[in-house]
Amino acid sequence: MGNSSAGQAGSLKDTLEFAVALAREGGDFTLPFFYSDDLQVDRKADDSHVTEADRGAERLMRQRIEERFPEDGIVGEEWGVKQGTSGRTWFLDPVDGTEAFVRSVPLYGTLVAVAQDGAGIADVGVIYMPALSQLVFASKNGGAWNAVQVDRFSANPATPTNLRRARVSDVTEPAEACALSTHDEWWRETGRGDVLRRLVEAFGLRRGWGHCYAPVLVATGMADVWVEPSAHDWDFAPVNLIIEEAGGTATSISGNRTFSDGNLLISNGKLHDHALAALQGF
Repeated sequence: MGNSSAGQAGSLKDTLEFAVALAREGGDFTLPFFYSDDLQVDRKADDSHVTEADRGAERLMRQRIEERFPEDGIVGEEWGVKQGTSGRTWFLDPVDGTEAFVRSVPLYGTLVAVAQDGAGIADVGVIYMPALSQLVFASKNGGAWNAVQVDRFSANPATPTNLRRARVSDVTEPAEACALSTHDEWWRETGRGDVLRRLVEAFGLRRGWGHCYAPVLVATGMADVWVEPSAHDWDFAPVNLIIEEAGGTATSISGNRTFSDGNLLISNGKLHDHALAALQGF
C-alpha cells in the first residue's frame, strides 16, 4: 500500500490492504442510506438507533472476512460474535455515530480492526469517514496514514495514492489545547458531572465532536485530547493503534494500554498525564 507498507511483513501488509478495502466497501454501502429521504430508523434493546445501513454494511463486511479469512473470529456491533480458530479477531462497527447518521450529519464512520485474541491492542486499524471522504489507518510499526477525498483514489480501493503521514499535535500547554468528549449526558446521569467539569476546566478549549471523528482529529493534529467514558471494543479497537502510530498515547481512563476496559482516553501524549489527573475519581 504505497509508502505505508514499507518494512512490514507480507502477511501484515496483506491484512492492512484487505482491512482498508473492507472499510471502504462497508462505508460506501452506507452512503445511499445516508442520503435517503426515507431512511427507516429502528430502536435496539438498549434504545440506541439502528438502520439497514448498519445491518447491511456489517453483513457484507462479515461475508468478505469469512471468504478471505475463514478461521478468524469476528466481533461486530450488529451481528454479534463469531468464534475463530486462528487466534485473531476482526472488530467491526459499520456505522459509528449512528445518532449523527440518522440526522444527516456527516461525522460518522466505518471502523475495522484486527487483533490477536486478548492482546488489547490491534495490529491493524482503519477509520473511514464515508460522507467526508476521509480515511485514517495504521498497522503495527507501520505508522499512521491519512487521506482525504478518497473518491480520487486509484481504481483499487486498497491502494490510495494521496497518503500523508498522520501525526498528533505538538501542543504542550493545557491552556492551548483542545479537548473533546462524547455523551455529556452520560457523565450527568452516572453522577460524574464533576469529573467532566474538571476535564473541561483543565484545557483551554473544549468541543463536543465525538465518536470516531474525535480520534481522526487527534491523530491528524487538529485536536489534542479525547475522552469516551463508555463504549465497546468495536468502538475502540482501531483507535488505540492509530493514535499510537501517529505518535500519541491511548489508554483507558485508569491508564491501562488496552481497548477493552470499556472507556478510552487518547491524546497527543504530551498532555496525557494532565488529562489522567483531571479524570481522577472517575
